[in-house]
Amino acid sequence: MRVLLGDISSYKAIVVAKFLKENYPNIEIHTFDSRGFTRYVRTKYSDVHHIVKSDDTKSYIELIEKYKIEYFIPVINENIKSILKNRERFKESLDYLGSYEIFEKLNNKKLLMLLAQKLDIKIPKTYKSIDEANYPCVVKPTDLSSSKGVIYIETQEDLERAKQKYRGVKDLIVQEYVEGEGVGCSMYVKDGNIVTSYGHRRLAENPISGGSSVYRESFEDSRMQSVAKKILEHWRWRGFAMFEFKLTANSELYLIEVNPRIWGSINQGLQNGVNYFEDMLGEVAKKELPEQKTYLSPLFYFVLLKYLLRFNLRPLLLSIKNIKYNRADISLFNDPKGFFSPILRKFL
Repeated sequence: MRVLLGDISSYKAIVVAKFLKENYPNIEIHTFDSRGFTRYVRTKYSDVHHIVKSDDTKSYIELIEKYKIEYFIPVINENIKSILKNRERFKESLDYLGSYEIFEKLNNKKLLMLLAQKLDIKIPKTYKSIDEANYPCVVKPTDLSSSKGVIYIETQEDLERAKQKYRGVKDLIVQEYVEGEGVGCSMYVKDGNIVTSYGHRRLAENPISGGSSVYRESFEDSRMQSVAKKILEHWRWRGFAMFEFKLTANSELYLIEVNPRIWGSINQGLQNGVNYFEDMLGEVAKKELPEQKTYLSPLFYFVLLKYLLRFNLRPLLLSIKNIKYNRADISLFNDPKGFFSPILRKFL
C-alpha cells in the first residue's frame, strides 16, 4: 500500500507518518514538500521523498499516477482547498474526503456560527462588525486555520486600534472572549457518521491568551460529540474533523470552531490508542497503556517560559508531575531530522 503525505516539514505530517509506519509495516510512505531543505532534513519515516512546487495540483496528480498512490493525505489547510476544488482529477486517492463545498462550510467560521445558531448550539456572542464590539473580544479571519491571524482585544485602546486596522474588512468574525478551558473532540467521519472520536483538554497554548495546543491530556464530555454529530449529520461531511470548544467554570460548553482536516493535536489521540485511519487502512492491534500526555517540542519549552513570565506555574507543575507519561510529538533522539524540519520550516 502506498500513501502520499505532506507537507512533510509540518509536524502534523511527521506525526502521521510515524503512526502509519509503526502500525502498518507494509505501507510505503511517499512524502512531498516545496522546501528544498527537505531533501536532506526530513523525518526518517519517509520512504520516498518528492520536491514539488508550492501547492502544485499537477505535480501531485503526476506522483499519484506514476507511483500508483492509493491514498493522498495533504495536511495543510490551504493545500486542501485547492486540491478539493480539483477533486475529480485525484480519482480514488481522495475517496476518504468530502466535497470542497462542505469543507468550506465547516472551515468558514461565519457559516459555521450561523448553522450553530440554527441548530441551537451554544456559541460566543457574535458582533456584526468590529465597530459594534465590546472588549474583551476576539477578532479572527473567517477561513484561516488554527490561531493564524487571531487577535485578542483586552482593553479599549486595543479595540480602537483594531477598529482602525480592520475598518471595511469583511472576511472577519468578531466574538466575545469566553473565559474557560480549551477542550476539543477529534474524529474521523464517514458521510456524517462519526466512526472514531476522541476528546482532549489543552494544558498549554500558544499564544497563551488562547491559541494552538502545545500540551494536552485526555478529556471526555459527551456534549462535545453531541454538538459534532448535529453539525456533521447536517452537512454530511466525510474525512477528518476537530471541534474546538471553551468549557467555562460553570460547565457551559461553547463551540469555537471546526478544523475539517488533520489537526495539530492529533498525536494525543494516536498515543492513547485511537486510530483515525482504521476505516481507510484497516485495523491494527491496540496497545493498552496508561494515559499519555503529549506536547509539541521544542515550542512547548518556550511557551512554558511565557507562562512563567505571567506568573502562571500550572503548565510547568503539570509537566513535572506527569513527566513519566509525557510524550513529545516529535522526539529529538528518535527522529532528529524530523525534529529540526518544522523548525527550519519557520525560517526557510
